[in-house]
Amino acid sequence: MSGRWRQGAVLVVALALAGCSAGGPAPERSSTPTPVPSDLLAGVGVEVRQGRSTWAQRVVQVRVTNGGPGDLSVTGVRLTTPTVDGVAGTDKGRILRAGVDRDFSVALGDPVCDGAAGGAARAEVDLTDDAGGRSTIVVEPTDPQGHLARIHGEDCAGVAVAEGATLTLADAITTTDVGGTLAANVVLGVEPVAGGPRVEVTQVDRTVLFAPPGGAVSWPVTLDTASGEGQVVLPAVAGRCDLHAVADDKRGTFFGVHTRVDGVEQPVFYLASSEALRSALFEFIRTACGSPSSG
Repeated sequence: MSGRWRQGAVLVVALALAGCSAGGPAPERSSTPTPVPSDLLAGVGVEVRQGRSTWAQRVVQVRVTNGGPGDLSVTGVRLTTPTVDGVAGTDKGRILRAGVDRDFSVALGDPVCDGAAGGAARAEVDLTDDAGGRSTIVVEPTDPQGHLARIHGEDCAGVAVAEGATLTLADAITTTDVGGTLAANVVLGVEPVAGGPRVEVTQVDRTVLFAPPGGAVSWPVTLDTASGEGQVVLPAVAGRCDLHAVADDKRGTFFGVHTRVDGVEQPVFYLASSEALRSALFEFIRTACGSPSSG
């Protein structure tokens, strides 16, 4: 009798334990993801760059470098800078092998030109590792070539000038002989904006492909909205004739414009050629360089 009782007691205890382990609620698991190990994160560097092909679109590249001992993946990048509105970001994912860097293109928002653009830029990079770890690093990106400051200067010079003048490059060109060299006559026009500040155009810089005759680096200009509407002819000769440079051109038809607005010198900003002018200039450079026409 006592033996049967002991067997029954053992059976009850076993069933009770089984009920606790199998039939009861599962233990709660933490919803916090495992972070990427610190030695992997310590090797990550972030830098701002800008390629020639994305200059006009105000798109910059956030370069993420993996200098750590293991592979990572980038799942998102966000760049915040006080010189533009909003957050420039992308959720494009890329594998970031150890010892490798990758560029992530982000489009900048509208420029901030009211004097409130203070502080440093900030980059956030979402990272994962092969073990499923997830982390976000927040850093001040390096900008060794000063792209953000240059973009801000170009942006705000363009904004200031547009308040007082409309600048245009004519779609068509004529050609002329200047000292035995064929030149394209590019026409720059200015039209005052009613009620706007005084705008003076003082200089236009040569481009990679087009330059003033005689090897000068710029055209001196004296356009002034105080004198009303006006225009000036910029005689341009081929700055280079190597086919590779012409075929690979990204900035050759953007002209750097120097101005004063109400007497205040502005940073250089760039006036883009229309598609019609761009086509005319490339046809001119093929003729001037003795290259066969593409047509």
